[in-house]
Amino acid sequence: MKRTILLYLSVALMSLNCANTTPASHDISPLNEQDKELLKGIQGKIFDAFVQTNIQKNPKTLVDLKEKLQNLADTNSNNLVTYWQSYLQYYLSISYMTQKNMEQAEEEIDTAVDLLEGMENKNSEDYALLALAESFSIQFKGFKAMFISSSVKKNGKRAMAMEPKNLRAYYVLGSSDFYTPEQYGGGEEAESLLLKAISLPEQLNKNPYLPSWGKAESYELLVKHYLKTEDKSKAKTYCKEGLEHFPNNYGLGKLAVQLLD
Repeated sequence: MKRTILLYLSVALMSLNCANTTPASHDISPLNEQDKELLKGIQGKIFDAFVQTNIQKNPKTLVDLKEKLQNLADTNSNNLVTYWQSYLQYYLSISYMTQKNMEQAEEEIDTAVDLLEGMENKNSEDYALLALAESFSIQFKGFKAMFISSSVKKNGKRAMAMEPKNLRAYYVLGSSDFYTPEQYGGGEEAESLLLKAISLPEQLNKNPYLPSWGKAESYELLVKHYLKTEDKSKAKTYCKEGLEHFPNNYGLGKLAVQLLD
């Protein structure tokens, strides 16, 4: 439950800027202007829908956006559309989890994983999101968790190999290591992976259709890592640095208050 709460807080406070060089498998050229408008800034649109869903305690806002993306997918099969469908499913899973509908939450995150697993010609961003969705699904999977954890590492490393400057690859692997219990080898790589993540740009080139999540979350987990290892000095340093970049981030703000005690 503690891991679930931490994951929820982390993902619920993602930075919403969007950019990166458009990979070949994320080509938007086949889309018409109306479809492009739907996908422009879609990361922020999904997050806003998620916030409304939780305020209203009703998934309708997210479900409505899900239907729009599905309609687009039905008329134009495109890896970029599939990516954002999966990303939305991830948030829909979190939404149901906060409503304590664990069965539906598991179904939604399984859909997120299935969408990406069925995608051909995956690029670094696709593998990073797949690893994130798999990591989130672990809490529902009981004895299968060990096998899924192995897949998270495999896909995270694929993302890293395909684009060494993709901070989301380092964030996902760092997050996985952070939440893995010490008796299973967790905690050995989180610091170095998260330090690498915060050293990288949110995106390589600005593009409103592509993801930018991961940097604020990397700062937050890094601060938690130093609190866990009782290095309060470094925790303060990176909390301050994180807030300089993301002054409105709730998670970092909460940690700053904690560090004042």
